[in-house]
Amino acid sequence: MKYQIIFLLGALILMQLSGCASVAYQVPDQVSIENPTLAELDNWKLTGKLGIRTPQKAQSINLVWQQQQHNYNLKLNGPIGFGTAAIKGNQQQAFIQQGSQVISGTPDQLGNKLLGVPLSVDAMSWWVKGLISPHHPQVSDIIIQDDGLISSFQQNGWQLTFSGYHAQGAYMMPKKISGRREDLSFKLVVTQWNFSN
Repeated sequence: MKYQIIFLLGALILMQLSGCASVAYQVPDQVSIENPTLAELDNWKLTGKLGIRTPQKAQSINLVWQQQQHNYNLKLNGPIGFGTAAIKGNQQQAFIQQGSQVISGTPDQLGNKLLGVPLSVDAMSWWVKGLISPHHPQVSDIIIQDDGLISSFQQNGWQLTFSGYHAQGAYMMPKKISGRREDLSFKLVVTQWNFSN
């Protein structure tokens, strides 16, 4: 009789523990249903400051970036000589309007035309989230932090570093993205994120 009571108590404790474990396991599933993964997040807006350095000059540009699925709209406001500019486009085609001048090209070409550096708008739409661009597959030297977030990698000719990760809603986003390519470099500091699913 004594052993039967011990067996029943043990069975009850195991049932309680397994019940707790199943409840704890369901929480991530509910979160992932309500929020897209970071790779799926394609409706967002960021505000930040972009620094560009070339052998000829260094400039700092205020940036507002609106992304709606594959379409983006960037507003840039820079120093005298740069003025204001807008970039609109998608993965295939993009347009720059700077004053009365309108320039068209691919997303990979426009960074060079506007900023003097070969910086792809499409690739940057992934890098700002701390992700590798799936449209620029030549990636190497990936370093992952202990918490699973990307610290650095090389892609599209750039050595990229991500730092200052902090929670933005359900996501961990880098505050600073730095890139170096031979004697060219950029630094993007994100000051604000807004998401709409």
